[in-house]
This record gives sequence, C-alpha cells and structure tokens, in this order.
Amino acid sequence: MGGDKFAFQHGFDALGEILSAMPDDHWRDQEAAFCGLVLYLCKFGQAARAHAHVNDHKLAFEKTVRFTTVELLVSIHLGDPIGAKDLDRWTIFERQLPISDPLTSGLYCNSMLVILVRAGRLKEARSFGLRAIASYRAADHSHLEHFIHLHLADLSVMEGYLREGRKHLTAAKTCLNKWDMVYGNEADLSEIIDLLLDYETGSHAHIPARSEALRESLVSGDSWPEIFNQLGRISVLSIYFTEGRDAALSELAAYQIGYTQRHGRHSTVLGLLEFEVDRLDHSLGGSEQELAQLDHQNLKGPTGSVLLSAIVSALGVSDLSVTKVAGPRAEINKILQEAERQPGHLRQRLVQRAFYIAVREGNAAPFLEHRGALSGLEKRLTSSRFWRGHMQLSRMTRKVLHLVEQSYWVPPAMRDLGMNRRQLRIMTALRSGATNKEIARSLGLTEAGVKYHLSKLFQMTGARRRGQLIELNSNN
Repeated sequence: MGGDKFAFQHGFDALGEILSAMPDDHWRDQEAAFCGLVLYLCKFGQAARAHAHVNDHKLAFEKTVRFTTVELLVSIHLGDPIGAKDLDRWTIFERQLPISDPLTSGLYCNSMLVILVRAGRLKEARSFGLRAIASYRAADHSHLEHFIHLHLADLSVMEGYLREGRKHLTAAKTCLNKWDMVYGNEADLSEIIDLLLDYETGSHAHIPARSEALRESLVSGDSWPEIFNQLGRISVLSIYFTEGRDAALSELAAYQIGYTQRHGRHSTVLGLLEFEVDRLDHSLGGSEQELAQLDHQNLKGPTGSVLLSAIVSALGVSDLSVTKVAGPRAEINKILQEAERQPGHLRQRLVQRAFYIAVREGNAAPFLEHRGALSGLEKRLTSSRFWRGHMQLSRMTRKVLHLVEQSYWVPPAMRDLGMNRRQLRIMTALRSGATNKEIARSLGLTEAGVKYHLSKLFQMTGARRRGQLIELNSNN
C-alpha cells in the first residue's frame, strides 16, 4: 500500500497520525513516507514546502512511478508555468503506469487534466478528465471522481457551456455524497463552482459576502491555482460592480496575499485583474509596457486568456499573443469587443448577434464585462422588432440591461451631490479623452443632451473645466 495512495484509501487524518509518529528524516529514506508527507502538505496549504521536498538533494530512495505521480500532483498545487519539456516528459511517463492499478492511472490523468488546462490545451485536457473519471470508477473512488467533475465544470463554464457545467457540478456533489469520509473543504470547492455559475448568469451581488471565508478556506485547505484565480476573478469583479474601484483593488490585494501564502508565488492571472479594473474604468492608457512584462507563459489557461483578450482588444495592441478559447463565451466576447469599436447600427447588429448566441446558455457576464457595447442601445434592444416573439431572448435582454445599468456604481461623495449613473458614465467617458460627439454616440444621447448633463455636472461639483471634472472623478 503506497504512500501516494494511503490518504486516498484511508483518509488524511489517518495519514497525519502516521506522519506525526515517524522519525523526522524518515521521508528522505523511504519513498512511501515521502509520498505521504508531500501529499499531506499539498492538501493543507503548504505546496511550496512540498515542492522543496520534491527537489531535496538528500533524498536517498530510488525514485519510481510513485515519485513522478506525486511530482505531478505538486505541480497542480504550486501553479508554476508548465514548460514544453515537462509536458513531453509527463506524457511519455504514462507508458510506465501499472496497467492493473486504476487509482494511480486516475491520479495521473487527474494531474494531466489540470496541467493541460494551464497550458491552454483544453481539448486534450477534457479527454484526460474523462479518462480520469473512468479510472476512478474502476477503482471505486467516488471522492476523487468528484474532483474531476469540479475541474470539468470549471472548464465548461469558462468556455461558456453553462448547462454542461451544472451537470458536472451535480455529478460532483453526487459523488461526494456517496463517499463516507469528508477530508476538509470539499463543500467549499463546490460552492465556488456554484458561485462561478451564478456570476456567469449575471447573479453576483451575493458573491462578496462569501468571498473572504472561501478565500481563507483555499489558503488553509485544499486548493489549486485555477480555482483560486477563478474565485478571485468573480469576487474582484463583483465588488467592482457593486462597490467601485477602490474596494475591488483592496479585494485583489487580499487575494494576491492569500495566493502567495497558498501557492508560494505571485499569481500572474490575478495580476491581470488590475488591468481589467482599469479597462472597465476607462483608465488603461499607458499600460502596454507593464502588460508586456507579465509572465505570459502563465496566462495560457482559460481564465488568463479571457482577461487578456479583453485587455489587449481595449489597448488595440497586436504584438501580444492570446491563447484562443473555443466556445460561446469566447465568441460573445469577440463580438462585443468588436462592437465597442463600432458606431450606431453596426454596433447594434453585433450586440444583437451576441445576444442570440448568449440566450441558449444564459451567458450574461460577458455583457457586464463589455458594458460599453450596450450604451445607447437600450430602447432598440427592448423593442419587439429585436426579439420578435422570442420570449426567452426578451427576458434575457431586459435582465442584462438592468444588470448593466446597476453596474455603474456611483461613489457616495458624488451620490451626495445628486449625481446619477448617466452623469457618472459621462464623467467616466471624459477620462478616456472622448469628445462630446463621441460621448453622445457611445451613450445614445444627442450632443445637446451631453452638454446639458455636463452643465449639471459643473454646477453640482463647482468645477469650471473638463480637466477638473476628470480629476474629481479620479479622486473618487
């Protein structure tokens, strides 16, 4: 009974008791003890220490298939970039797996699923996920199978297949209910996927209330970089839409600290969120050089790709490569990014096309993240000429437009002055250097209407020039 499998067969509490009774350096001499210790450290938030043990030059045992399997599992938890040489070595390693041991095969396929997602090879990743499920079923291990369904649910959601994501989440919960033992924060991991699905369908107001507790659960319990980044993404953006920029950046700082504690390094994906907040706030100017300095090797997974594609599109740069993600979410994002650059009727046609794609799965989040594309189209999108008897499309369009309107958070100081969301949007547009004509076109107003709102803004703020309004907006 190997150390790499003991915890999965008898539980981590039993493993902890054995480890506490072992001599201090026993893990350096016995591969089974080493595997058990490394898995225990990964399970309870010490991936960096586990990684140090894997690279310890004093290891005295002969390394076998069990060592490489554990090395793969450490890579899942640590979140380091995956190089081509590592992928080749781990792919070839499959030939060494014992055919008669489905649990080890399942752990290998489990690891390759996560690593290939991180490398942006999503089709291959899904194939390994299905193989892992088959192996865990052969080993009669529904607890480990539930993790695969969580990974596949996360992948489905990021591709925009929300119904498939719900099916995998339901399967994960069913697997967990069949297992007699609970080792830690399994329920929290399922809740994160639940919240991710909520966010993608436009229900995000309740996410900030759960953010801190779930983040702490990932720091001290089971976690992997992708789920940490996902929770950080939906928490930071939900707070941006409900509480504004400063609160969102404060939340982002807390996630970076937690990620470093849990995974031993700074998260490049979370680092993109600051650029994303700037993009939503129309203050991305001059970010190209900083963006180019990020570790793009660690942005190939779907979360990094979704964020990076929106930022690159907003900057209008073409020398930064973005890993393509297939599926309806990426298609909707692409259409809306193009719509944000187009005027009038062309923008309307693009937005309508995005809605027709989104209605099947209920993808609302892309419209929040590209809310500028909808400015000034409210009346046209709610007219019967648009939805033409398609009641589901009508309901979704109205829901999205309401969510977008509510997402423009007015700072208390400005709200106290009597400023409304439309006036805030005009002030935000000023920061991007837009002229009255450009503001009118983007918000669906006349130039006279923009001038009227600007005069109101000058009156309520005491500002005399546009530059003063911009400075006031920046300070709030």
